[in-house]
Amino acid sequence: MRIPLWSWAQTANWFELSKPAISTGLWIGLRHHALLQVDKACAPVWGGRPGRDLRPLKQNCSANLERIESNNHFFCYTSGRWLYNEPLQLKKRYVRFNVPALQQIAGRIASSRCVEMTKIPEGLYNKVFSLRMENGREILARIPNPNAGHPQRVVASEVATLDFLRNVLDIPVPRVLSWSSPSQPNPVGAEYIFMERVKGRQLSEVWGAMSEAQHFGLVKSLVEIEQKLVDVKFALHGSLYYKSTCYRGRNVVDPTEPANEVTSDFVIGPTTQRSFWEDEKGELDIDRGPWGTAQEYLSSVANREIAVIQNLGPSRSSNTSVVLGKTQQGRDEHVHLLEQFLRVLPHILPPQETLRPALLHHDLHSDNIFVDSSDPTKISSIIDWQAVYTAPLFLQAKFPSIFDCDDPYPWGAVQPKLPKDFDTLSQSEKELAEDTLVRLRLKKFYELASRKFNQPLVMAMDAMRNDDDPTTFIFHIVGQSSQDGPVPLKELLIQIYEKWDQIMERRGLATPCPISFSKDEIDKSRQQVKEWADAYGEFESLRTDIVGKDGWVSHEEYGEAMRRWDNNRATLEILQERLDKLLLQ
Repeated sequence: MRIPLWSWAQTANWFELSKPAISTGLWIGLRHHALLQVDKACAPVWGGRPGRDLRPLKQNCSANLERIESNNHFFCYTSGRWLYNEPLQLKKRYVRFNVPALQQIAGRIASSRCVEMTKIPEGLYNKVFSLRMENGREILARIPNPNAGHPQRVVASEVATLDFLRNVLDIPVPRVLSWSSPSQPNPVGAEYIFMERVKGRQLSEVWGAMSEAQHFGLVKSLVEIEQKLVDVKFALHGSLYYKSTCYRGRNVVDPTEPANEVTSDFVIGPTTQRSFWEDEKGELDIDRGPWGTAQEYLSSVANREIAVIQNLGPSRSSNTSVVLGKTQQGRDEHVHLLEQFLRVLPHILPPQETLRPALLHHDLHSDNIFVDSSDPTKISSIIDWQAVYTAPLFLQAKFPSIFDCDDPYPWGAVQPKLPKDFDTLSQSEKELAEDTLVRLRLKKFYELASRKFNQPLVMAMDAMRNDDDPTTFIFHIVGQSSQDGPVPLKELLIQIYEKWDQIMERRGLATPCPISFSKDEIDKSRQQVKEWADAYGEFESLRTDIVGKDGWVSHEEYGEAMRRWDNNRATLEILQERLDKLLLQ
């Protein structure tokens, strides 16, 4: 017998509410030609990438520490291979550091000598090491890769964020033991954080054995944590730092909110959001905040994309899947579209209450959540807070990936049900339908729990669920424009122009549309959209099937994957040329 969703949703004493002192697809609505833009998900702190089951690399700490070259496996990426751009990918993940110095710091923390150092299989952005001490204590050390962003800011912000979450909001996160503070000498030669290993078990280890009631109990625990986060009235959009380490930081909380002695130790400073740093964007002189309003933040996102198109171009972006402008004219036209977005931006923002800064975890999957060993409904720790940032709530609010699914979802006061023809289905079809229902019930329960106890979050999600409103999508795709190309952006701008009166009516405004398109321009663009969406869909589908999102494969799969890549490379190049020609029309 299934648990009644509605009765659970109305249980007011789930938990004691405490007041603190499109890795999901994004449909961008190109008429009948939907495009899928997958968000870049952060890999878990302690691994989380395919290959996490690889044998850890160990070193006996007493074995000739002076021979630094013998530690090269600690500096290199060793958890997999890439089918293309491998030298660049490895360079972005190579960090040389003083291994004995790292071990000595660990020894001072533990008041004991390091006897073994083990490299844990890597994620996308960090190297993580387990250091075992002579007294039996274990300490984890993490060193960010070059692709994690500005190393000093990334580490300083994460340490301050973990402190704020743990000691101000009482959210279970890893405890920092030591870190490479910029005010202190750093003999390691690279930024680092030492942490305690978190208690409990990874949710991924126990999820399959949990009952639906236990899944619902976990939802309640996570909603409580998100409610604490959303309740904070942050003053600015950016990243958290200690006041002592950030020269451009400003107050954490809104000036109208009561501050206390603890929150006064923190500030909001420049963002560590990776889209402002990745693929050589760190070289650009661009505005990285902090920003006072959502409009200022989104303007900086658009201006960042303009700077990338004008200064870097597709040849220097390893993530670019289509050529974005081989000619100056193509780049100028792309920049013009972003300038048109900037003109409409002040008039198309969602409701004011969804614009305030919010800090939420970006990648709540089952490897980033640890639960109590005896009660999996209780969260013992959430990891991987690197590069989290405050940003407009309507952009941050989404289903946690652990509760999300791609199945058609009935939003609002609609209970998921089995299909009406369930009794006529085959056994395999019935099993598939029942599995789908389980996923949808879990997603619905999260929505209902958030709607009851975290209303601002659901209000922000509500504001972005109108598939008939092109502004719902444009805020998400504008920040990917230098990678996705001009076609999606132009189509959404045309839709905004065509639906301007309805958009203004919903916002209670009567502002004339500041952009325009001729009929011939619209007709030509619509034909280009159709052809481009077909070609892009075919290209991305084939590329994803062959090499995945970024070409990464495990060591075991490398030979077979390279064979598939070589066999299909010519077809991909033909599709790429077709996309190039469409962009030059």
